Amino acid sequence: MANRTAPFGIRVVEVFQTGFAGYTANIVPLTLAAAATLVTYMGFRLPAAALARDATVVGSIVLDVAGLLVASVVAHPWFAYALAAGDGTAVDVRQPFRHTRGFAAHAVGSIWFWAGALLGLRYLYGIPSIFVVVFYAFYGYVVADGTTNGGLKALGASVRLGEGRRIGLFALAALFAVFNLFGAIALGFGVNVLTGALAFVGVIVTSNITMVGGARTYRTLQRQAAS
Repeated sequence: MANRTAPFGIRVVEVFQTGFAGYTANIVPLTLAAAATLVTYMGFRLPAAALARDATVVGSIVLDVAGLLVASVVAHPWFAYALAAGDGTAVDVRQPFRHTRGFAAHAVGSIWFWAGALLGLRYLYGIPSIFVVVFYAFYGYVVADGTTNGGLKALGASVRLGEGRRIGLFALAALFAVFNLFGAIALGFGVNVLTGALAFVGVIVTSNITMVGGARTYRTLQRQAAS
């Protein structure tokens, strides 16, 4: 599969090669951005899991949703850095923080994205969530790119970029998901401090490779849409 050309005109192996090269060339800012996002999410996920064990279901769900939304906003610089890394340009660490509108747009887009994804999990065995991911997968890159104003417009731009390429994007998203599972493989040997730390580092590495690879895919679709 890695040697085939995807429907959107880029070989899957090139996506991963760009992801690896972009991450290693910008390892410090990308690692810090990924760590900030994951730590933010885990800061909500762990208490949510504790509430679930205590049968406090509503509180657990509220914390989980809040964690997804807050972590998505925190991820705004991560998308910006991944986009620069995918372009092969130097990462400007301060660029995402020069204006607050990127964070605001990411917040709005994230609300609708996660609302659709979580709602989709409740029906038809979660299949609607797959459509949400495939349709709106690029909204974070659109926001970071600054090509549209507002989170809703970023969601719409993501939909347009994927037109006629849904199957290929689904296949790529599935590959990314499996690849990131390998990052957390240490947890398969038991959950403790050591395996947790190894999984944390592993997921940071694999998620950065897929983030930069996703940025490369976004640029490819963007060029095709403009031609």
